[in-house]
Amino acid sequence: MKHISSPSFATKLSIYVLSFTLVVFICIMMLFYNYSRKQITEDAIDHAHGLLQNTATQISGELQIVEATLKQSVWIVEKNLSTPDSLRDILTAIVKNNSLIVGSGIAFIPEYYKEKGKYFMPYAFSINEGEEEVINFLKLGGADYDYPCMDWYLIPKLLKKSYWSEPYYDTGGGNTIMSTYSLPLCNQQGEVYAIFTANISLSRFTDMVNELKPYQSSYTFLLSRNGSFLTHPDREKIMNETIFSVALSNNDNKEEEIGHNMLDGLTGTVQFDSAKQSSYALYTAIPNCGWSICTVCPGEVILHSLDRTSHRIIYVFLIGMLVLLPLIYQIIYRLVRPLKKFSESARSIATGRFDVEIPEVHSKDEIKDLHDSLVYMQHSLSGYVSELRTTTASKERIESELSIAREIQMGMIPKIFPPYPERDDVDLHAILHPAKEVGGDLYDFFIDGDRLYFVIGDVSGKGVPASLFMAIARSLFRTLAQQVTSPAEIMTKMNHSIAENNEANMFITLIIGILDLKTGSLRFCNAGHNPPVIIGVDGKSTLLQSKIQLFVGILEDMEYTDEEIILEKGSRLFLYTDGVTEAENTSKELYGEDRLLSTLAPLASCDIRIVVDTVIRSIASHVQEAEASDDMTILLIHYEPNITKV
Repeated sequence: MKHISSPSFATKLSIYVLSFTLVVFICIMMLFYNYSRKQITEDAIDHAHGLLQNTATQISGELQIVEATLKQSVWIVEKNLSTPDSLRDILTAIVKNNSLIVGSGIAFIPEYYKEKGKYFMPYAFSINEGEEEVINFLKLGGADYDYPCMDWYLIPKLLKKSYWSEPYYDTGGGNTIMSTYSLPLCNQQGEVYAIFTANISLSRFTDMVNELKPYQSSYTFLLSRNGSFLTHPDREKIMNETIFSVALSNNDNKEEEIGHNMLDGLTGTVQFDSAKQSSYALYTAIPNCGWSICTVCPGEVILHSLDRTSHRIIYVFLIGMLVLLPLIYQIIYRLVRPLKKFSESARSIATGRFDVEIPEVHSKDEIKDLHDSLVYMQHSLSGYVSELRTTTASKERIESELSIAREIQMGMIPKIFPPYPERDDVDLHAILHPAKEVGGDLYDFFIDGDRLYFVIGDVSGKGVPASLFMAIARSLFRTLAQQVTSPAEIMTKMNHSIAENNEANMFITLIIGILDLKTGSLRFCNAGHNPPVIIGVDGKSTLLQSKIQLFVGILEDMEYTDEEIILEKGSRLFLYTDGVTEAENTSKELYGEDRLLSTLAPLASCDIRIVVDTVIRSIASHVQEAEASDDMTILLIHYEPNITKV
């Protein structure tokens, strides 16, 4: 019964096609996005580094102008040292003629001009009054401005080389955040007698740095040599915090790493998390002064155009998939529509209607091949079923004939036990289990007076030919045993008769024996058969060692000889075919003579039927699931004269 809720083949195939297309698109999109992301990020970093380097170069250039201005003014200062009041004009000219310098002064060592007091530092600076710039002049030094204790004075004096100071708030001079360039002035003995200074306002660089925004939401800041913020979008951090204090408050190792790299004068890029988003810090050093400049660009800003383009591509693709789904379904449905009709035809053929009509197909593709295959299957099944009916009838007839043959074969051998209930001097029990419907094993026995004639044999091969050979051998034994009284003579005559017309080149192993029930004398002849087992009264089981002669049916003129032993009262003679000792289990292990002897040993006092059944069960336990490979026959003779049976 067809499930109504089950999707059709066309629907499944459409979903599979679109799913595969979606997977391929996702893979391509991921490759495209990752490659584009990497390329755009690299280009953005290169672009930002270029702008950053230009700004650093520009700042460095202006600082070099300040340095050059002071160095070019040293000679005129030295020329006017004898008239200290004239230094005012020199300093005023420096400030007036250089827009970068907001203030300039000369800080002499204490008591250099004793008439001027202990400290003497003429200082000129510019201020804006309305729209006009005015140059003012001050004489600095004293308790309120102890300049010998300031770093812009001490460091260049000790090092005897120029120095850019850490930015500071100049309360006594320009009253603004400044950085001072200090140039030591030395006499002929190489001793520093004054520090020539030029002050620049950091407000000049604030606008320059703030204008450096490679991308929207990006920002740039300037660091001093000790990590203090000289410029920053957050003005509260300027001169109040360092990059390390910010990193500590944010618990961010990356920001700390950026700070160390900047103070080391390195140029590079570090990715870190800022305000819960991934950002890139691009930094470089400003030569000469020890400052560093850094631009922070949020990653999403850099990739904004890529993300917007990717989203558009995804939206267009999804819309295309929605439009494509019904179109693909209709195409696939039309292509596979004949399959439904083929399915109905195949179902009818399966019920035995081989004359059902299969729909025609006019295409020249796999559907046409399927149509031709169904037609071929239809004709082949019709012929096969017809042949199967004939074969089945023939097989049933053969099985019936084999069943009849089995009944005939089993009817030829004694199968009523005990066979001689009236006798108290002998008891017998035997079984014959063919490997197939009919087999080639045989056993037979009869009593003539006080002599027991018996035979056991195994025909080469199995099945019907062996069973016919077995029937011939059994008939010859019965006939010849009535004529002669020697097992060897019976064997010789049987061999002559069988070998004379043995065109199939078959042979049979035989043991023929005659037991005198009065004396216990046993005469026997062994023609290549397995040695029987003697079970003594004491329970000891041994193989009967005898002369083994050539198989029956090989040589027409073969002469056989007898052997004779005396059976003790109560002893037993266990005869068997090789189907017993050569029974194999699934591991190809044989049952073997040793296992047979160990099985018989504890059964000496048991009834012979129990003995035979126990041996059969032991063989079955050994073989288990393995298929029988040969016929299996057992003949057990219990000789006990003058012993009354219970």
